[in-house]
Amino acid sequence: MCVPGLPLNIENIKGGVHSATINLLRGFIELHIEMRVLVFTREVKKQLTYKFSKNIDIVYFNEGIFPYHSLNYLTYAPFILKKQIKEFNPSVIHYQEGNSFMLTRLLGVYKRPIIQTIHGMSLEEAKRKGKVKDKIIWYFNGLIQKLMTPKNIIHLSEFSKNRIKNIHLINEIIIPNAIREEYFKIKEKKKTTNKLLYIGIIDNNKNLSLLLETLDALKKENYIYKLDVIGGFSNDTYRKKIQNFINERGIENQISFHGWLSQYNTRELLSEIDILVVCSKHESLPMVIAEAMAAGKPIIASSVGGIPEMIEENVNGYLYKLTEQNRLVELLKRLFDNSNDINKMGQMGKGLAMLKYDCKKVANKTLDFYNKVIENK
Repeated sequence: MCVPGLPLNIENIKGGVHSATINLLRGFIELHIEMRVLVFTREVKKQLTYKFSKNIDIVYFNEGIFPYHSLNYLTYAPFILKKQIKEFNPSVIHYQEGNSFMLTRLLGVYKRPIIQTIHGMSLEEAKRKGKVKDKIIWYFNGLIQKLMTPKNIIHLSEFSKNRIKNIHLINEIIIPNAIREEYFKIKEKKKTTNKLLYIGIIDNNKNLSLLLETLDALKKENYIYKLDVIGGFSNDTYRKKIQNFINERGIENQISFHGWLSQYNTRELLSEIDILVVCSKHESLPMVIAEAMAAGKPIIASSVGGIPEMIEENVNGYLYKLTEQNRLVELLKRLFDNSNDINKMGQMGKGLAMLKYDCKKVANKTLDFYNKVIENK
């Protein structure tokens, strides 16, 4: 398995691809599979091996000397991959990241079948970037992804599958990200304290500003929610925009910024909140929704990307359109001091999460797909 930038301390993982990778590895621990995970990172100067379990090693390599990841993936990483293939002799190679990271394949993989899990869509992300430099980087990543998409694909959602079209595909399947079992062990919160949670990078796409506008509108009608924010700002300009809005509307006492938290501290905070709110303009299949479901928390989320595949209306949460801020306001009014509905939807979500996102179930499905790919190579 190949993944860029996985932290040495896996408890410092912020989410996304890295969380999905580690959760999947946890599911593989009890299966009959031997795995080596190759990590290319600037965090180490020389090769370092971490024994994740009896059957799984994580091997860290220095990414390279260039300031741009893509140049290191083009010039340095391919030689490491080539050497590791000769040494470990894998039956299949699984990429947990695409884009320019796929340049590591350029020296060849000795006819081993390659699988890629599609975690994001660079061409979609590029459209939402404000700076020209950011647009160029994301369009470049998207172009590389399009040119180097392997013949075997794992999609996270039906949304992803419908948008990744490749005439050379041989095998494809939908397998959602795995959630570690600790989230399922979070105890049910019996009585609401009207606490909301936002998790993720704080930028224009994640759309925290919409949630803050909603809190301000609710405050005017005397519905006072508290909001916990886990994550960091993408840039100083957006940080100032958010802070100015908070100060102008006088809602600073309702909001707590925690920065990025460890997985343990994230679960601790998740146990204290009542509802996860997602306001994103674009998503594939957010890990935070699956984690909140596993923790028994209802979700209110924008109906974009693969999110509608995760939420059953009035079962484990609610959906709203980005143009329907009034609906978001009304949904939060409906759940204010409403322990009965919150707990009912939370427990329904936990049951759905166990069926879909449990790491052992996801690992078994992934191993079945490996075997299918090997048979069809």
